[in-house]
Amino acid sequence: MASPKRDKIVLMRPLQWNDSYSIFLPEIDAEHRNLFRLANDLHAALLSNAPEARLQEALQAFVADIEDHFSHEERLMRSTGYGSYLWHKRQHDGVRQRTKQALEQFAAGDREALSALLEHFAGWLRDHTGLTDRMLGAYLRNYERRPIVAAPAQRFTARKNARPAPSCPAMPRAPAS
Repeated sequence: MASPKRDKIVLMRPLQWNDSYSIFLPEIDAEHRNLFRLANDLHAALLSNAPEARLQEALQAFVADIEDHFSHEERLMRSTGYGSYLWHKRQHDGVRQRTKQALEQFAAGDREALSALLEHFAGWLRDHTGLTDRMLGAYLRNYERRPIVAAPAQRFTARKNARPAPSCPAMPRAPAS
């Protein structure tokens, strides 16, 4: 039996977490660090020409973690009314599509498809955490700090028949001519 092709397996630098990738939300940063680790594990399995079972294990862990992470971010965005949800989700969907294609190619015997996926993912993750996730992180941190304000009709219920105060003082009207 011929050994799997390795001639086009990309020798990418390992993904290395540093503070420049932080979005300053500990839970999301931990998920990102894990994505870096799992991508490196899969890359190491490819480079070492690991047995099919080891490669499948690394691949499944990587793909499952991507989906868990994306789903988590998307739940956070929906639950907080994040205005850039669709833009952010489209970026996730692009990776989902690329991953699906690579899995199909790998199932057909093409290990190089996983190498290409990892190379793409490495650049994408650096860019995505640096801008898109940083924007989300800033929004979520501010969302957490926002004051809890009752709706205007509920603010002044201590007095019977109280009406909400206007949001700004009334401006004197100019005399009618």
